[in-house]
Amino acid sequence: MTRRLIILITVITSWFTITAQSTLEEAKQLVESGDLETAIPMLEELAAASPKKGDINLLLGTALYYAGDHTGAKQQWEAALSKKVNAANLKLAELALMQYRTDDAEEFVETYRNGLKRGRKVLGPDESGDIDDRISRVSAMLDRVEKLVIIDSINVDSEIFFRQYGLAKSTGRFMLPSEAFNGTHQAAEPTVVFETGDGRERIWAVQNADNNFELVSAGPLSGGKWDEPSTLGSHLNEGGDANYPFLMSDGMTLYFANDGENSIGGLDIFITRRDGDGFLQPTNIGLPYNSPYNDYLLAIDEEKGIGWWATDRNRIPDMVTVYVFIPSDMRVNYPVDSENLAERALITSYRDTWEDGKDYSGLIALARKGSASDNGDLQATPQFALSVPGRGTLTSLQDFRNTRARGLAKQWLDLRSQLDRKKTELAALRERYRKGDQSVSGKILDGETVVAAMRNQLNIIASQVAEAEK
Repeated sequence: MTRRLIILITVITSWFTITAQSTLEEAKQLVESGDLETAIPMLEELAAASPKKGDINLLLGTALYYAGDHTGAKQQWEAALSKKVNAANLKLAELALMQYRTDDAEEFVETYRNGLKRGRKVLGPDESGDIDDRISRVSAMLDRVEKLVIIDSINVDSEIFFRQYGLAKSTGRFMLPSEAFNGTHQAAEPTVVFETGDGRERIWAVQNADNNFELVSAGPLSGGKWDEPSTLGSHLNEGGDANYPFLMSDGMTLYFANDGENSIGGLDIFITRRDGDGFLQPTNIGLPYNSPYNDYLLAIDEEKGIGWWATDRNRIPDMVTVYVFIPSDMRVNYPVDSENLAERALITSYRDTWEDGKDYSGLIALARKGSASDNGDLQATPQFALSVPGRGTLTSLQDFRNTRARGLAKQWLDLRSQLDRKKTELAALRERYRKGDQSVSGKILDGETVVAAMRNQLNIIASQVAEAEK
């Protein structure tokens, strides 16, 4: 082989290597930005073209995981592990923890750390973070999985999921900050304002000086105004964000979400109680309410004997699952040696919690009465809450005095219903794409454009309503 040919082959090989590295870096940026629809096909092509490069499998597994395909993610991470990519051990540990396989998670973490120590090759710093603490917390919680009867579940828009909570008037109500204060009080984004049934207190989250979400409360003043908020205590944050509050009718027991140091991942639901003018140190309420994903806004209606909480553990884009359950005065846990204990904690099937022969249809209907899903009781929960200068907050079509404003408000309601249906269709398309049907990618892009346009039009109509009514 001539010297010139050797140089040419070397140059071509270097060019292909640089190009592949550049493409992998582009794919990494796409994954980090959330553009999984573009990143996954690109990484699949790279993996096919470079079957020996485990770092491609590692990144592809991460992209599939973010897309909700845990089976595909596991396959890619196992492929990366077979190619001596030590970081794959940590990914597989996280996945095992998500499924409450704590023994497997511990083994993967140990293998990962042994890999960092093995040989002379520097494999980088230990990136396992706080996984040991989370494994320990999950292990402890698996010993105390509450025996909970879940009677219903519904997948709803993540932005307004609280409208599915059919609270009795005596229990209180939830509102968006814009609905509650008309811009007079600051609020975190996102948060939900809870008002007690007697109307004497509102609780919500604001962003504090440390850029954490902190719970605050305020009482009413004359003229429909509200006092300046006071903090419920930064200790409720536990170094993270405190949000989504609900105060029981006793005025003492507070449920809220927090992603601080005692969370098992994402937001967890905590409980605390008033002691004098302040609140005690909160306690994680455990499984099955909490998960390694986001769980938030637990509310219990003592008048109806029904509770709700929301979670994104089912990984449906732009939506959360609201579970409806039967609360009890005393916590009863499953025996630690129960079969399918992890499945109970994960809620793989909420109907498995039902007692044989028990009819829950009456409670299900009662839970939905007064919620946004019950068309027969729209007056129990506001159709909307629109602040109009000089008129206050209007919550139903009957509140409007101006005929044109009422007509525009009806258009707003109709368009919001269309938006809800379109978002449901879009979620179904995304699920099909996640399962491998790439033919729907164009429909997904079109759907996202339509949803954005609908949201913009809703804002325009809302402004027109306020202008016509004032």
